Amino acid sequence: MQKEQKYMPIDEISENTCNSPVQTYKTPAGPVFLRSCCSPAFVAGLKVDEGLRAFARLPEREHQLLLSLAGKPENRLTLAYTATGTIVGQVTLAPLEQGWQDIGNAYEIAVEVSAGWRKLGIAHHLLSLALAFESVEEYLIIAFGLSWHWDYEGLGISRFHYRELIARLFAAHGFSEYLTSEPNIRMDPANILLARLGSRLTEESISRFFHHLFQSETLPGL
Repeated sequence: MQKEQKYMPIDEISENTCNSPVQTYKTPAGPVFLRSCCSPAFVAGLKVDEGLRAFARLPEREHQLLLSLAGKPENRLTLAYTATGTIVGQVTLAPLEQGWQDIGNAYEIAVEVSAGWRKLGIAHHLLSLALAFESVEEYLIIAFGLSWHWDYEGLGISRFHYRELIARLFAAHGFSEYLTSEPNIRMDPANILLARLGSRLTEESISRFFHHLFQSETLPGL
């Protein structure tokens, strides 16, 4: 039987942002609109840019993934889209899974910007909006940086350079890198685990977080 979930519903997480107006961010490629707490109906009315394919590989499948994420009340979906209704970036907050469920108020965050819209500051603005809820300091938020999702070849850089870019991006929003024996992270030395421990996160949640980081007795290669 699944353990009782220990996360706040989305209406509490986003209490100050769900009804906030859409933000406009001007870029050299044209204006981009940022909206948080996107509903399935809103996502259904948009299309996905061809370059947004890191997680589902095809724009059509990416659209279905975003629809599925938006349909779960415990998730929070923040989108960047153009005046033509094309999604060019997204940030998802979803409850931690895969063995991390016993940590109270723990979420996973994922960010993606379409290939043709990178280096314009969109990821920073998306993260700022996604994390702009009053109770954010009561949460543990983890980002799993896995190299097989990265388009480092498209950028003409190594996966280790891409890793540095991710670390700097998240550091600007209060995240730190943590060493871990987590199997997916250990599969590639370029992979990275980043976490933001809220200043009001409970001691129990912090303790459980570090327990999960070091579930093996040793960290190979260190």
